[in-house]
Amino acid sequence: MTNIIKAEFLKQKRTMSSKLIFVFPIITLVMAFVLTTGMTNAYAESVWNWWYVLLLPGMIAIVSYLSIMREKKNGYYNIKTLPIEKRNLMLGKIAYLGILVLVSNVVLFAGATMGGAFLTTSVPVVGAAITVLVLSIVHLWQIPLFLFLSEKFGMVVELIACLFITVLGTIVAPSGKWFLFLSAVPMRIVTPLLHVLPNGLRAQAGDPLLNASVIFPGILIALVWFVVLTYLYLNWFEKREVK
Repeated sequence: MTNIIKAEFLKQKRTMSSKLIFVFPIITLVMAFVLTTGMTNAYAESVWNWWYVLLLPGMIAIVSYLSIMREKKNGYYNIKTLPIEKRNLMLGKIAYLGILVLVSNVVLFAGATMGGAFLTTSVPVVGAAITVLVLSIVHLWQIPLFLFLSEKFGMVVELIACLFITVLGTIVAPSGKWFLFLSAVPMRIVTPLLHVLPNGLRAQAGDPLLNASVIFPGILIALVWFVVLTYLYLNWFEKREVK
């Protein structure tokens, strides 16, 4: 599996996907700077909120699409010729994309932390560092989902689906039913870590959304769905006829 992941990095070297994991965080950092100019304790709050609510899911969707389209463009050469099971090749791709998500979260963390130090922020540094790992884990389920939607329906449908589930997640996250809607999980469980509400406002002391007891169950829910969606996607991909 390690060799498959290394091969993915070699294939994607100097491609748009390898650049977008830096471009999206930079866009978020710049956008937050423009929107919070003159405000106190707002920069990192805005960065993180725009990131996990919209920009991160959008980046995952686009990078997943570009990755699978690259395979289609070369006629699934690796899958047809290499003596490796198709599911292992695609599992390696999912792992590779998961690493890209982690790298992108680290880039955003660095920018938000340094920017917050200069522009003032109430986001705790330790909580933000933990958020890097939490977001990288609880967004993994989107990778097999977006790979499937990209392959089956194309980019337009994939992005519409991404926007739809993200908006619903934002609406459901503050409610007591957040655990029933998967895209609401990341927005809900990072609140006690960042002290930022899903609507972008700072959480005040005593706010019930600051209860950290939701973090572990949220991670567990996201991991279970990641395993389920990965299993379904790999089975579908293995059985389909590569055209």
